[in-house]
Amino acid sequence: MFRNGKWSIWKYTALLLSAFLAFGALFPVTVSASDPLTNHLTDWPQMSDINEDSAVLMDADSGAILYSLDRDTRRIPASITKIMTCLLVLEGTELSDVVTMTEAGMAEAYSGSANVNPVLGEEFTVEQCLYMMMLKSANDIAAELAVFTAGSVPEFCDRMNERAVQIGCTGTHFNNPNGLPGDDHYTTAYDMALIMRECLRNDTFRQIISTTRYTVPPTNMTASERVYDNHCKLIQPSDDRYYEYCIGGKTGYTDLAWRTLVTAAEKDGRTLICVTMHGPNAQDFIDTKNLFEYGFNGFSLCPVEAKTEKGRYAGSVTIPTGFTPDSLSMTETENVFGEPVMRYTYEDNPVGDIPLAEKAGIVDAIFGGGDTEKENNEGNVPAGQETASPKNGGGMNPKVLLGILAVFFVILLTALIVSTGIAVNKKKRRKARQRRRAAAKRRGQRPRE
Repeated sequence: MFRNGKWSIWKYTALLLSAFLAFGALFPVTVSASDPLTNHLTDWPQMSDINEDSAVLMDADSGAILYSLDRDTRRIPASITKIMTCLLVLEGTELSDVVTMTEAGMAEAYSGSANVNPVLGEEFTVEQCLYMMMLKSANDIAAELAVFTAGSVPEFCDRMNERAVQIGCTGTHFNNPNGLPGDDHYTTAYDMALIMRECLRNDTFRQIISTTRYTVPPTNMTASERVYDNHCKLIQPSDDRYYEYCIGGKTGYTDLAWRTLVTAAEKDGRTLICVTMHGPNAQDFIDTKNLFEYGFNGFSLCPVEAKTEKGRYAGSVTIPTGFTPDSLSMTETENVFGEPVMRYTYEDNPVGDIPLAEKAGIVDAIFGGGDTEKENNEGNVPAGQETASPKNGGGMNPKVLLGILAVFFVILLTALIVSTGIAVNKKKRRKARQRRRAAAKRRGQRPRE
């Protein structure tokens, strides 16, 4: 271990590395990508394993995240892209507008790609196109709708990306309207939940995705009807994967994306959104159904209220049944639309954004101000300030505490190793000096220091 009275730096490194490895084996504190983040929240309801690599279960009303698995990883969306396409077409056209098939749409009508086998010059209404795109997942119709709405596919994609940012997406970029393989075309499970949440505010969108079968009548170029069934098995009563509370959704698949699925369900006045991505098989319908049951059975709406200088916030957050509001942290901030909200979280997991119920002037006029000391004691929050209670795990997460202890242990062990090495080194040098003095005395010379 020692060479010429000095401790080898390689010995230090080897010993320190061994200590790191030994501690990591005894006290693992990392969370793998396949391990649901929400399963690590203190006292949070535990969800069984699913087959997909990314998933989110969101409360559509409060924005609360009930289940989260690798939700911010960028993945290829495949045909769930058409959810955004549908929203932009609904916002930019009239259902009665007539769409004529051009070369742009016909280019996507090839074998191996989902399409309706249109004819160049064939005419459909926008309404018919939307049903064909969302039920049949027609790629040719999606491309034609993009050109009809924005003038070209690139311009439509620019609008898709602008709208995504407006909604609050941070990990999304679209480069086509249908989800066919392409460079720089990706999204995340969380962003898709945000997009679906925005779409559900549109009644026509809700009607389209909840339709189990749609018939397109004969057109100017085709004499026969076209009949299409919705690919979302959760709304098909004849399918054994049927889920009575599901109101619809959109499926997707490519060889690169694997299976993707975005759905919504309503029960007892609550609406939940489920997104699964990168699934290996059709188990995604069963996993989605189980996630919905997990959300409806394990969580409840809880009314909350807070008063600040801006006014009074009032609404409901979504938390595990049995939790109380004093287990939450809250921060006064703004949503993506620039509106003031009180953001409630549980160990950094969002459980709801609450809007202003009344502005400050109206609150004072109604309630006549109030005792400042009393208001502070009742949990009202100054602007921009956070608060948290240790009840129900509102304090430090034990796993975070374990991580801190791990770092402290490694620092302590490192200091001990280094100090031991220095002490041994000093002792070795002292003995060497003593030997030199003794030898010098025997020779009658003055010893060197």
